[in-house]
Amino acid sequence: MADAQGKWLLRENPARPDELAGRIRRDSPADVLAAASAAAAAQREWAALDFETRADTLRMAFGAVEGMDALARTMASEMGKPVGECAGEIRFALAFAADMEGRARRLLADDVRGEGPGRRVVRRAPYGVIAAIVPWNAPIILAMTKIAPALLSGNAVLVKPSPFAPLTLSAIVAMIAAHLPPGLLRAVNGGAETGEALIGAPEVAKVAFTGGGTVGRAVLEQASRRFIPSVMELGGNDPLIVLEDFEPTTARMEALVWASFLNAGQVCMAAKRLYVHEAVADRFVDAYVETARRLLHMGDPLDPRTNIGPVISAQAQGRISRVAAQARCDGGMVVPLLNDFSDYPEQGYFVAPQLVTGLTDDAELVRDEQFGPIVPVVTWRDEADVHRWAATGDCLSASVWSSDAERAWDLAASLPAGLCLVNAHNRSGFSFDLPFGGSGPSGFGREYGDEGLLEYSMPKALHQPATGSVASAYPGKS
Repeated sequence: MADAQGKWLLRENPARPDELAGRIRRDSPADVLAAASAAAAAQREWAALDFETRADTLRMAFGAVEGMDALARTMASEMGKPVGECAGEIRFALAFAADMEGRARRLLADDVRGEGPGRRVVRRAPYGVIAAIVPWNAPIILAMTKIAPALLSGNAVLVKPSPFAPLTLSAIVAMIAAHLPPGLLRAVNGGAETGEALIGAPEVAKVAFTGGGTVGRAVLEQASRRFIPSVMELGGNDPLIVLEDFEPTTARMEALVWASFLNAGQVCMAAKRLYVHEAVADRFVDAYVETARRLLHMGDPLDPRTNIGPVISAQAQGRISRVAAQARCDGGMVVPLLNDFSDYPEQGYFVAPQLVTGLTDDAELVRDEQFGPIVPVVTWRDEADVHRWAATGDCLSASVWSSDAERAWDLAASLPAGLCLVNAHNRSGFSFDLPFGGSGPSGFGREYGDEGLLEYSMPKALHQPATGSVASAYPGKS
């Protein structure tokens, strides 16, 4: 939402839509082009520094992020995530930056190849200016997965936050940028026209995008016209499979509930369709409902007791309500998961968390990513069927839950997701050591792990042949 003059982005509080969470200046296309030019100039000097100097500077810059409580409250107000989760995300993002430093020190060193006379070296070279386009649902960590490896690798970064969550991310970027060369890191704010200007800026050499498939396709088409590479993470309809030997322990059931309902279900790698063996389905559903009603407390994101807040917008609220109505038409039984429905907030973009049973695999709620606090349970009998169902659709992650870890491991390994998990899903299965990303319509490229660091530099080969070695490279009669 913009002001009447179009100079400011205005962000409403999704828990109290009549309340303004804050405003931030909108960057015009001319502003974006100027920022890209300044970034390119800063990048050339930054890349000329030795790695240790860059690492020391970045360590100080990331350490300058302060006022955690205030940042978390702003983030909760602009996007509806519970305030404790907001603080946790910021801390996680800074921990990720520290992890990337260690990987960069190891991976960005010159790699000497071969033995014998002559010199053969592979050096990692930065791209130049990176355009980082970030969604609203986890803005800090999804920006940091681009900022930290890109800067460590010698690039400059221009970050475009989502108009739904520009405030906290822009503030953190400014805190970090204040300790870096001017122009090296900056947030540019606005809507589609700002993103188009950013990707079209001549200095931008690579695009890192996280978001939905429709916008991602437009971003990729524009980047491809300039022949610049991209990292694309586009979400997925991630499956979770429960085998017939599953034991519903308290810890496992709590992890299962959070697999789907963390951040009100608005997580790219959330478990969005649950496939449960018919032999344990009734017991599973009973345990799931009991656990969810005990765990989930919906309310104002600024209330420390709240662990599930509103969805991001009125449009999202309406879409999820329509999906729930369609699930009923498709034969589903909708089970509310709030312990006391009278506590359901009347104002704001709240959607009560729901479990839906009785659907088949072709129902809309099962077939399409819902991105909200409603999740279907589909029963199965034959493992070949559930494997086929789970392998259909776009998958970022997938999980298998069983008391037989080896059987679960083998089944998980056969699924076509970028991250396959055993007895874990969503945040409970995340590791800095593992690359994260999709395939096909879920995207390409990776974040986290060594692979995520290496996305932000390209191999450059250096060769000084030994004297007289060129002719000998072509064996045969002279």
